[in-house]
Amino acid sequence: MKAFTLLIFLFPLSQYSLAQEKDSTESNKPSFIQGSVGLRSFWMSTSYWEDFKDDYALGQSAFIQLRTKDYKGFSLMGRYTVFGNLISSELTERDPVTGNFNRYEVGLFDVNDPKDKFFGKLEELQLRYTSKKFSAIAGRMVINTPFVNPQDGRLSPTFVEGLSLNFKPDSKNQFSGDFIGKISPRSTSGWYAVGESIGVYPEGQSVLGKPSGYTGNTSSDFVTILDWKHKVTKDMLIQINHTYVDNISSTLLSQANNDWDLEGTPNKLVTGLQFILQHGLGEGGNPDPLKQYKDPDDLNFVFSGRIGLKNPKMIWWANYTRIDGQGRFLSPREWGRDPFFTFIPRERNEGYNQVDALTTYYQRNFPKSGFQVYGYAGLHFLPEPSRVEFNKYGFPSYAQLNFGGKYIPSQWGKGLDFHMILMSKINLLSGELKPQWIYNKVNMVHVNFIVNYTIQWK
Repeated sequence: MKAFTLLIFLFPLSQYSLAQEKDSTESNKPSFIQGSVGLRSFWMSTSYWEDFKDDYALGQSAFIQLRTKDYKGFSLMGRYTVFGNLISSELTERDPVTGNFNRYEVGLFDVNDPKDKFFGKLEELQLRYTSKKFSAIAGRMVINTPFVNPQDGRLSPTFVEGLSLNFKPDSKNQFSGDFIGKISPRSTSGWYAVGESIGVYPEGQSVLGKPSGYTGNTSSDFVTILDWKHKVTKDMLIQINHTYVDNISSTLLSQANNDWDLEGTPNKLVTGLQFILQHGLGEGGNPDPLKQYKDPDDLNFVFSGRIGLKNPKMIWWANYTRIDGQGRFLSPREWGRDPFFTFIPRERNEGYNQVDALTTYYQRNFPKSGFQVYGYAGLHFLPEPSRVEFNKYGFPSYAQLNFGGKYIPSQWGKGLDFHMILMSKINLLSGELKPQWIYNKVNMVHVNFIVNYTIQWK
């Protein structure tokens, strides 16, 4: 273990030394192989106000990414990452009160095999083509769409395998299409077929009030994503996105964002509107209701809005989201975070109906020193946890507070950046709570401290 840890710290430094030596003896002509090496150290801890199991973990990852120089628009790229559990509490032990497993710290490693202290994963392997107006990627890659995206961070993001096409005919329009056949969710060491990937994370309860049984029983062969972005003016952007999950669901998102100049001030008024419509398809993953991921008769809608101010030194906005319709709004947590304006890192409002969420965000930048501080505050009013048809995860209404800071050194430590997140979730439901409605959910303090170190060479 000590040798492995030393290796992942020394390897990037050795590459940096070689790159520096090479630069001093050769011309500045780009080499055929370009790449980067990176380290991520991630400390996470969770403690509760009541007598539940507290946990902590220090995870380490190291990646190497290589890319060939373009040849007539074509290139190859690959990325391999290794992961290590340097120190942690007993993440495989159940909480003695609820009998449930840890939710947060285990996500730094492989949630399917938390006993595995070290593992590796081939995250990217792709053939790329790029021209002035068109680009294509085939293979393993990262994509960033409203419902399939890298998520909000652990040791490594979510990757997909398939085909991604992008076409930008002019300065105002951009079209993209994605076909996904396999997914490697963050916090896992493997690659899964689309149906197999649903249920890698905890399932929650079925609409029948029993534990969901869709893990390993979901039939879905592919995901397609179509996206159009249209720049109406320099400050107004419209987006239309359709995410189709074979045999499960169809989700249509429309969104408009506009920044308005406030005459006589450096500020801009920030506004945004979002509407999402989702309905079930086929068998919902399985004809057996006990093994079904989504009810094919579901018809859900989400409205989300934003208003705020921004200037070069600060951002502030206030947001509102309403989830309604028939059945639960569902988007596999294994595939990415939700796109609602009210999203706050370390929690989501997916798997529910009859939801009202209000959040605010403030960010202050200090460009000269490399510091950024920010804060989130939110109120999330959910259905009663006992109403399983509307509340998949048995989550009480809650308030969430996040305080964060980022630091990128400008005078020293090139390639380094630091990020700290302090988070607390507080129960808003009156009356006595079941322990299962508290553990992993509310009345907690959660701490993240992240250090990234990246070196690139050309």
